[in-house]
Amino acid sequence: MATYDAPHAQPQPQAEPQSQPLTSAWLRAHFDSLPFPARMGALARYGRALAPDAYAALHAALDAGDPDERHTALFLAVVRRDIDTVSRALADPLLRRRALSAALRLPLHEQALAALALHDTRAVRHETYRVLKTARRTALADSLIQQVYERHGGQEAARLLTACSAQTAAHWLPHLEPPAGVLNSLARTAPVAVARHLTDEYAARRSHERHSYARAHRIIATAVAERDTEAGLLMLRGAPSLIGKRAAVALLRTPSAVLEILRAAPTHYGTEHDGTEPVLTIQAGPLPPSVKRAALDLPPDDLVELATRCPADAPRRIGTGQGKVAPDSLLRLLPPAERCRVVRERIGGDFGRRASLSAIAALEPDDRSAFLAPWLKRSAGRSRTLRRFAGLPLDVAEPVLRAQTSDHRMHLRLAAWPALLASAELNGDPQEYARIAASCERAWHDQNDVRRFALAQLAAAPARLLAAVEERVLRDAALTTVQSRDSTAATLACAERWLRRTTESAAARGNTERAAFAARLLCQVLADPRRRGPRNPLRLDAPTARAVCSGTVAESGAHAETLTSLAELLAPHLAELPTLEALMRRTAEEHEDPEIAARAAAVWIAPAATREARCAELVRLDPSFAAVPEVLRTLTTRRTDLLDDVLEAAVRDGLRGRIRPRGTPWAPRLRPADTGRWLAYQRREWAAYLVTVASDEHAPLRERTDAAALLNTPAHLTALVSAAPQPVAAAAIGALGGTRPVTAELLETLLRHAGTGGVRGRAAMSAVRRLLDDVPDSRAITLLAPLLRNPANPVGTRKEAARALGILTGTAALSALLAAWDEPGQHRDVRAVIAPLLLRGIDRDDIAHRLSEGVREQAVREAVVGIRPTAVPRAARAAYNAFLLGLVQGGDDSTAIAACRALHAHLTDDASEEAARVLAQTAADLTRTRPVWHAAVAQLVALPSGENTSAITTEAFAPLRIGAHSDEPDSRVDVLRRLDGCADVIAGQYSHGASRAVVDVLLDALEGAGLSRQAARLAQEAALDAARAGDPALELWERLLGLVEARPDRLALDDGLYIDVGRPGRPDCAAAVLDAVRLLRARGSAPAGLLALALVSAAGRSASWREPWPGELAALRDHPDPDTALGALVAGPTGGD
Repeated sequence: MATYDAPHAQPQPQAEPQSQPLTSAWLRAHFDSLPFPARMGALARYGRALAPDAYAALHAALDAGDPDERHTALFLAVVRRDIDTVSRALADPLLRRRALSAALRLPLHEQALAALALHDTRAVRHETYRVLKTARRTALADSLIQQVYERHGGQEAARLLTACSAQTAAHWLPHLEPPAGVLNSLARTAPVAVARHLTDEYAARRSHERHSYARAHRIIATAVAERDTEAGLLMLRGAPSLIGKRAAVALLRTPSAVLEILRAAPTHYGTEHDGTEPVLTIQAGPLPPSVKRAALDLPPDDLVELATRCPADAPRRIGTGQGKVAPDSLLRLLPPAERCRVVRERIGGDFGRRASLSAIAALEPDDRSAFLAPWLKRSAGRSRTLRRFAGLPLDVAEPVLRAQTSDHRMHLRLAAWPALLASAELNGDPQEYARIAASCERAWHDQNDVRRFALAQLAAAPARLLAAVEERVLRDAALTTVQSRDSTAATLACAERWLRRTTESAAARGNTERAAFAARLLCQVLADPRRRGPRNPLRLDAPTARAVCSGTVAESGAHAETLTSLAELLAPHLAELPTLEALMRRTAEEHEDPEIAARAAAVWIAPAATREARCAELVRLDPSFAAVPEVLRTLTTRRTDLLDDVLEAAVRDGLRGRIRPRGTPWAPRLRPADTGRWLAYQRREWAAYLVTVASDEHAPLRERTDAAALLNTPAHLTALVSAAPQPVAAAAIGALGGTRPVTAELLETLLRHAGTGGVRGRAAMSAVRRLLDDVPDSRAITLLAPLLRNPANPVGTRKEAARALGILTGTAALSALLAAWDEPGQHRDVRAVIAPLLLRGIDRDDIAHRLSEGVREQAVREAVVGIRPTAVPRAARAAYNAFLLGLVQGGDDSTAIAACRALHAHLTDDASEEAARVLAQTAADLTRTRPVWHAAVAQLVALPSGENTSAITTEAFAPLRIGAHSDEPDSRVDVLRRLDGCADVIAGQYSHGASRAVVDVLLDALEGAGLSRQAARLAQEAALDAARAGDPALELWERLLGLVEARPDRLALDDGLYIDVGRPGRPDCAAAVLDAVRLLRARGSAPAGLLALALVSAAGRSASWREPWPGELAALRDHPDPDTALGALVAGPTGGD
């Protein structure tokens, strides 16, 4: 068979006369000597040439034979387009997979496909769904989804939805809970339906859940926006947090629509939740041409507004380096004066931590200098602020950064070199950039991190600037990087990227000499043993490749390593480079280093036209060349006629040769799809060889384990399981999970080992779970239920069995889980695995009762109460909320505390009122322990206020208000302590808006009980948090003054008061604080004056004492209270702030 060397001149068997035998033996004699592609092509031509009667006879004979013959019969039916025969093969477990593959090309009967889509076996259903999707049988999928939903549940219907039409997807999505993979697939076929689904799901979640939901689905939303702009605009209108920076750029293809949505949006809209105007952050970097044209077509005023509302994000840094300097592309479309005004408004006139370098980089050099120069003095000695110097004009930034590059502190040098290069990059002058790059010689000889970040910054520069860098700079940087002992793989990768881009840009400009020079340096980097990763070829044209090759090969002293790296870089053009091609052949055949010889062989066989013939030459010369991955891939998939020689050499001496001088056991990882192309006797020989390796006591354990994992014959694997060492046996057990068909003996073997525990038990249980995919659900339940219920089985085995049962749907699986739960002596860890699976039936009283009793065990409690909200089925969320509230009321202390803390994440709006009642009653129940009522109060104050929250809380706290005046001293003390503790909890974690009603009720109770000091503290914290949130809450300040004016000692003020009114996007906070200050100042009392002074001082510090805070401070200096007046006199920017 090894004499076949003409893959493009395949024999053409003709239809034989009917008198010749139409048997499998005749076919093997005529076709088995050919490699796989030629063999299948010849069989196809032969099958199509047969007369109908001859085909029927041959098909009948083959279909009655062994599995290989039956597959050949199916192949003949496919090439003859025998629809009836192929459709019948769908019902055959042996032929089903290949018949389904044929369904992608043939119009098989819908009844046969429908039967598979409704099959009892999950793997069969899922394969059918994929076929329906790929073959675009949407009408059939639309007609089946209702039956799939009724028979197998919502999860299976969601999988089938990817094969349905957009209209069906839009109808079914609201009724299902599709996983992220399904939504990602539907984003390309039904983007509008996915956009509506994401928007509705986002709106249905509470505020604290929306952020995590948006973050988890932003990639899907981006795919939707890029696929369909209208769908993206729908999400922008209803769920703006889903729109990421890349999606925002896609939406700007219709800038007028984006502006219309932003104008109509509320003030808390978009990615900047604290802004007064809605904004949409876009990705930094150049805009796509379509977006740029659409933006320029806007009226000038609209373009200015678009640039104002759609800022670019900050440039992404490379590690702790500078990163790419990308000006705000929308700002660049504006005139310089408008650009400067927009930037000044955006950053509030001060280049601090909130300023974006992208916005600064969009300005003209003089404007950038005007913005950044006042800030220059504050930046010395801080690496984080050194990066901002990239925004300065080069003549301003260079002196400061140049001084920092010589600093003795490495972190300053590390930040200064990239910032200097980025400033030169932003400057845009190629000559200046070349000068700065040439001055980086000191960075090449610095520590590795400094060298790496400087190289990374250079590698990211625009091509026109790279072209200006002198060749000596390239040489010095590359050679120093290679020769430095501390250079790492990451540093070499940066140097490689710089040289690759330089080579390709020089070639694009026609500068072949520079391209050849850079390519030679690149070869030295590629030859460094510390380098990691693939060796991808350069993107060059043929003339440039010839010039690069001739310049490098002609260079005296070129080593094999360098030439091999060069050949890898020029691999697409190797056929046009005969000198280099001959060198690679000679290197592969003669070089002493196996690694160099293997690389040379891989390059030499790269041209597709000669790959198969060259592989044959190499294998005839030395079978060990089969160990080269590229050669092995060709042998296993194309030149299967050469496998006999390779297998013989592997059996004889472990494939010892030039590539494998030691001749150790050889067990490469081959895909089943590749070995499926081999002849039956080749697969048998391969399996026998693997058995030999796996059973060899003298072979390394790793090779034995790999060989066992590659086997797929149950008889060999079963023998290994009983005799081999533990790792080999575990690998063999795991490989049993990939064997087919699934027989009762195979399952019995695995289940027997699953009961032994340990490594073998875990591997057996994993294999069982894989096999159960090809077993009907009812059969899987029958097999798993006894394994799960038997207390004698290891805990790990029972846990895996429970997880396998949890994947199945239907009442039978749920009943099996309940039976395992009720088993006497069931381990708590097993119940912890079963418990979350029972939540699908939490609306059943018997299940809720079992879980309520089981959560007393910590493992079960953590699994049930601490579960993620997304893990609770949508249909069970209301019942789960009721279950949690029941635990708060009737559970033990640990359970009640855990349930209280879980309510915040799981509670739905329709259950908020009942939750408030339960939590308020728990908070006021004097019989509950401190940790329990403490957790209840903390959760109560975090609930959103409803219409009846105040009445519910008042009713719950009524016994405390009465008990505060009790004649029994002990009872009264308990009540007062409870009220005092509630005030402490709320004051410590007050959240404005959600708990205002609870605060008002508690303030009334505190005042009624005589706890005025505690009431004052709570009122003060509530008023301050309201002001921070932008609400003046004047009634709270009035109430506070009523509590402290008579007793100023109740006022608790300290120097740590903080109110951030300095953010440009938060004038609502500033306005609220200003209203409160003026109310307090007008009151004229001493406590009111001290409160006003504290607010003005905190706001003034936050706003860097910009107006109106100096004026308010001046007004307080005339306050009638002398302490307030004196405090205002010494406060302010002249007082040390």
